[in-house]
Amino acid sequence: MSNVELYSMSFCPFAQRARLMLRRKGVDFATHEIDVTKPRSASFLQINPEGKVPVIRHEGRVLNESSVICEYLEDAFPEPPTLPREPYTRALARIMVDHCNNQFVPLMYRLLMNQDRSADAKLIDQALATWRWVDELLSRHNPNGTFLDDRDGFSLAEINYAPFFQRYCLNEHYRGFRLPDEAGFARVRRFRDALLGDALVKETGMSDEDFIKLYFDYSLGFGNGSVPPGRERSSFDLSVPLAERPLPPAAPRAV
Repeated sequence: MSNVELYSMSFCPFAQRARLMLRRKGVDFATHEIDVTKPRSASFLQINPEGKVPVIRHEGRVLNESSVICEYLEDAFPEPPTLPREPYTRALARIMVDHCNNQFVPLMYRLLMNQDRSADAKLIDQALATWRWVDELLSRHNPNGTFLDDRDGFSLAEINYAPFFQRYCLNEHYRGFRLPDEAGFARVRRFRDALLGDALVKETGMSDEDFIKLYFDYSLGFGNGSVPPGRERSSFDLSVPLAERPLPPAAPRAV
């Protein structure tokens, strides 16, 4: 049995970060799947009292928080490297991760879960500002490239953003979001498209259609397996296969 164990949810973007990192490193690992629609087991809560994923156990020691896990895996399994070799670019990767965690991801979910349709336009503008920030950083550092630094390729920055680029299809479908076809977003669009086309990102994620079906309750304001009033089960309850579910209706495009 592997000495790395990952406690994961197959559709969780934060857990996907950890799976991507482990796969990039070629690390053998055992997976324990946690069901978000059911109470956490006592044994899992002993490992992580918050009940969140991902969690890794390596050599008997436990860590949680996806970005911390990725940094740990970089140190514990240094080859192949997923942090840029050059110190300045390495610092930029960490700045990008901080932006992803504190700006990009919160605005993505805020827009998706918002139930005040009159606030959608303002939230879309705020979300676009988080995309513009990424565009500007990439344009300054590597204007003609694809990744943060093409010499290093798929780094820690890319691993942290890729799961959320995948899930932005949710805001496109449910909130009418689109990334403008403008020069001010051309660099981040190239970055996003490269990550969405990556084989491991595809393997560790889902199709847009499956994400849209799975996250339906988020669009109603109910996250993390909570059940909307009048329903018996969460959209995250996979006892009803995604292939058998209809695609929820799309919102008109707001921008």
